[in-house]
Amino acid sequence: MADLKKLIVQENKKVLTKSNPEERFWKKFKFAAAIKEFGAVTHLSFSHEAPYYYTVTSGTKVNVYSVKTNAVHQSISRFKKTAYSGCIRRDGKLVVAGSEDNSVQVFEVGTRSILRQLTGHVRPCHVTKFDQDNTHILSAADDKTLRCWDLPTGEEILCMKGHDDYIRSAATVAMCPDIWFSGSYDHTVKMWDKRSGECTLTLDHGSPVESLVVLPTGGIAISSGSNKIKVWDVHRSGTQLTTLSNHQKTITCLALDFSNTRLLSASLDHQVKMYDLSTYKVTHSIKYSAPVLAIGTTANNSHLIAGCNDGIVHIREHPSPAPLPLKRPLSAVQPGSGAYFARGKNLLPAKTDAVSGKETKRKKLSQYDLHLKRFQYREAFDHVVSSRHSPDIVVSVLLELFRRDAIKRVLSGRNEETLQPILTFLVNHVTNPRHCSVLCDLAHILTDLYSPVLGMSPAIDKLFEKLNKRLKFELKVQERYMKLQGAMQCFFTATGLS
Repeated sequence: MADLKKLIVQENKKVLTKSNPEERFWKKFKFAAAIKEFGAVTHLSFSHEAPYYYTVTSGTKVNVYSVKTNAVHQSISRFKKTAYSGCIRRDGKLVVAGSEDNSVQVFEVGTRSILRQLTGHVRPCHVTKFDQDNTHILSAADDKTLRCWDLPTGEEILCMKGHDDYIRSAATVAMCPDIWFSGSYDHTVKMWDKRSGECTLTLDHGSPVESLVVLPTGGIAISSGSNKIKVWDVHRSGTQLTTLSNHQKTITCLALDFSNTRLLSASLDHQVKMYDLSTYKVTHSIKYSAPVLAIGTTANNSHLIAGCNDGIVHIREHPSPAPLPLKRPLSAVQPGSGAYFARGKNLLPAKTDAVSGKETKRKKLSQYDLHLKRFQYREAFDHVVSSRHSPDIVVSVLLELFRRDAIKRVLSGRNEETLQPILTFLVNHVTNPRHCSVLCDLAHILTDLYSPVLGMSPAIDKLFEKLNKRLKFELKVQERYMKLQGAMQCFFTATGLS
């Protein structure tokens, strides 16, 4: 005869939202340091080669940080006025920065000396970048021009005009070195061909463009202005793919992670949000203590850096992944030999393997399981109700009795002493949302069975009155919740938040 299977207890665990791999990835970044700069942190830039230096532009300084020490490695302070857009070259050896005095300067990281001072802009220069070949420099300023400089000679090669307002963002394309993008306060994003110096595509963002990033292939451009992010398909004549509006205030910075599969956005609402570029959905968000002006990750995704309006540089560090164990190569065994037939003799079964031929100990049944095995339904129910069992076990036994169509036999024919524990349990747990459907059925059956004899026992009458009051109070609470839900729905509909 087969052994009786133990009763499956209907556990009602707390409802938890399942975290996806992206959310788990970002949650692993833990606080490492918070460094105070002398002014608002307006720009971050990251090198792509070890030792993965990154620059922080703040006030009249451009500080070069080390990811190993989370401290300043070099401090470049040879600016007469406010510095803008300090950008470190991919190899981490040079830094270029604009200034409020209209100049563009190139520094050597090791000695902090000025290698080039490029003059040509007539307004403050807010954007500087190294081109993909590392020998040309891109700059954009409030004079509405975009300029290209030759680094070895320091001469201006190209001046591109077409914007009607300040240019505050620009981007180069990794796989197309001759293509540049620029974003302006005239609400437009323009694509430029460096070979001809002409604008080949204009995109209307609809608000002043604060930041701009382009995927390495150059096929997707992403711009931010106001509290909206817009994604453009450049290959399809600038078709707008989607609009993201997950921030409450102006988005100040956009950045891609090292793998170019995630988008980061920083805003004046103190929030940094992470997007999955395959779905354009928010996967995680971090709230800071002040408006965030700059955001980015180091080239190996080991650090998440955020620069805030209050001058604080927030550094979060990701734990280094554990090295993978080396797999031992399988030795060649001659077929037909003794070692060939002895293969796998010492192999241990995995947890998911089904092991046959192994004697297993019988699991000890609980008291209510023994009663159910012997078809002693009344004894099983009395045992779980009278003992200190959890409501989950009591409800599980009730469900089993309903399934076996034995519930009326268990509840009928009871006296005052055996009926009191059932009514007491019902009064205490009937309003529990986890068990309410089963216990309401139980209350209906008890009312049908014992309503003809009400008034014969004061204790039983008192318990039925308590049950009646409890249910009436719960109905009033649910009615208030429904009214509140209706009022909130009207509010959401009126404000367009539904």
